[in-house]
Amino acid sequence: MTIEQANEYFSSLPEGFAPAEELRAALTADVQKVQFVGVAGTAGKTAAAALTACSSTNEAVNQALIEGAVGGIVAADCKIDRSRYWAANATVPVNEISFRIVMTNVSSKPVTLSGDNFATTLDGTPIPPFNFSARDVGDADIWRTYDSLTIRPGEERSVALAYEISQPTYDSWYRSSRTVAVSFTCGNQRVTYTKNSRSDEITVSDIETL
Repeated sequence: MTIEQANEYFSSLPEGFAPAEELRAALTADVQKVQFVGVAGTAGKTAAAALTACSSTNEAVNQALIEGAVGGIVAADCKIDRSRYWAANATVPVNEISFRIVMTNVSSKPVTLSGDNFATTLDGTPIPPFNFSARDVGDADIWRTYDSLTIRPGEERSVALAYEISQPTYDSWYRSSRTVAVSFTCGNQRVTYTKNSRSDEITVSDIETL
């Protein structure tokens, strides 16, 4: 049930508590697995509509109700690492820091993202991404480069950013203590992912309201 459908249903209810049976009859079979309580008043109807719209068999979407979202986006499965590859006809390799994350739009509106949403530093110095890409929907092997990417309501997309680093930085990655921090900002909210090159752990900050 969409937010619009939920609002239409709740606006048709008389004042007072709606019977649980009446609520259940208006919802899909998947959503009927949960329990219902009666709601009364405008605030109660609004809260029920929001919860109904977020209900999903998609675990990433359901997790949003627990972990919170940044500007309507829930981010999970973050990975930060160094990598190296050889471009076609190149005489030297490209050394990079890669940042990958799975993003789910749990809002009721499309959300458009670009590399500008990810402010990144290496040892405190800002580094710009040279590539912003996303994996094709339903395909684990094809990644495409985007200037900007629009994620529709309820849609989940894997996003990647790449940052070029020098040969000495690449070679000393594990010997030195290098710190990468990626701050994802959407709407008026921000969350920061931090990783030290000597650790496999990624620290996730609390969600900030800007």
